Amino acid sequence: RDFCLSRGLGDVYKRQKESRENGIALMESGDYEGAVAEFDSLIDQTKHVSSFEIDVLKYRGEAEFMLGDYGAAAYTYDTLAKVDKPRAEYYYLGAVSLANSGDQDGAENRLESGKSADAKHEVTGYAEAMEALGAAYMTAGDEEKADELYQTLVDEGFSSTEVYNRWMMAAMEKGNYEEALQHAEAGLALSDDRAKKEIAFNQAVCYEYLGQYEKALELFRSYEEQYGQDEKADHEIAFLVTR
Repeated sequence: RDFCLSRGLGDVYKRQKESRENGIALMESGDYEGAVAEFDSLIDQTKHVSSFEIDVLKYRGEAEFMLGDYGAAAYTYDTLAKVDKPRAEYYYLGAVSLANSGDQDGAENRLESGKSADAKHEVTGYAEAMEALGAAYMTAGDEEKADELYQTLVDEGFSSTEVYNRWMMAAMEKGNYEEALQHAEAGLALSDDRAKKEIAFNQAVCYEYLGQYEKALELFRSYEEQYGQDEKADHEIAFLVTR
């Protein structure tokens, strides 16, 4: 009987592993909704939380995030912090999710919890959480708070083109185009290419707003040479050639 029981448990575990692999395959194919359903089914079948279930929850949170269901992703990461350990990475991932959902207060609370568990800000996800919260502040029209976060990231050595592009946009929202151009210069000097296209476009926009039309036209043309024809850039060029 013990052998039969063991074999039965082995079959269950095998099916669970296959279900998890199927969920991962669905994620990789871009079917995040199907992946979430698969992971939900797995969680529903479990009687207690083990390392396997924690692994499934991590995948579910990622699938929910990729699906754009940020509230659900935040709930999953909150659950992980409770059933596993209060790891900084869960708080940071929750902060990014809540920031993307527009819940600034919730995101700020999660970020603070993450920082409490990660005093030196060494855990992956810290910079992403700061960037996401800064973007949420920008959307809410609070450029000052966004400024503070981006300054902190740069001071702590987390410079990136994404940070400088967001910081640049915060300055542009305030009408500080000279400051925005300083951030553009700093961002374009980095080897990181993630947001250089956006910085290059915004750089040209800044010169246009400063009334330096020839410089703006030169930069928009350079932008299209490097990144290809772009409808927005075409519109700006058509306007600038008449100035």
